[in-house]
Amino acid sequence: MILVLGGTLDSRQLTEALLAEGKEVCYSSLTNIATDRIPEHPRLTKISGLLDGITLRETMTIYKVDLCIDATHPYAREISENAIWACDAMSVEYIRLERPSHIDMSADSLFYDTYEGARDYLIGAMGKSDQNVLLTTGSRQLEAFEGLAKERTYIRVLPTSGVMKKCENLGYKPSHILGVQGPFSIEMNYVMMMEYNIGFVVTKDSGDVGGVSEKVAAVQKAGAKILFIRRPVVAYPKVVSTVEDAVALATKTD
Repeated sequence: MILVLGGTLDSRQLTEALLAEGKEVCYSSLTNIATDRIPEHPRLTKISGLLDGITLRETMTIYKVDLCIDATHPYAREISENAIWACDAMSVEYIRLERPSHIDMSADSLFYDTYEGARDYLIGAMGKSDQNVLLTTGSRQLEAFEGLAKERTYIRVLPTSGVMKKCENLGYKPSHILGVQGPFSIEMNYVMMMEYNIGFVVTKDSGDVGGVSEKVAAVQKAGAKILFIRRPVVAYPKVVSTVEDAVALATKTD
């Protein structure tokens, strides 16, 4: 059994490719949003929920996992580190499917190792500009942006009830919560920026699969500035960058 740690587009593509090769796959995601997007299959088991190191080991035992392919989001450092530990403890092979980085090195791009660093820049920049901020880094990091003027900050998040409630609890008005699910085209990003007078966009380096190219192009079209949060550093023992490479390695383990 192959355990695919997912929640991403590339993880779903990987799962479908493995099934097409006749593999038994257990697909895991934090929420049902991702698992529900994969069609049912007789060789597919779908599970959802938070997996720490202990529950990962239990999952590997229950499903007799002999290969774990970590295709989680590039910023899901905790689950990746837990998976590396669990695989080592259980003598299960671990492969990281890491989508290529997409960092735009133009003069209009800024780079930060922490969300707080980006926030501190924005606090100063907003005092010198009448344009607003668009946060596209998700709901889990919103607390790091406390201190930004909420009447000038827009947040683009998944439209789930839990996420919307968290945003409101943090003091964001519904008119500043853009609950939408991607992918977003260049034009969609651009129209959103024009509609809300956006001059600063904060994003993760999620790669082309994560829609970064379209976001960068829209920012450049709008004459705005983009702030990248760099990826966390994880000591992956084995890394591939494409679904095809991951499937090839999975086939070799037979």
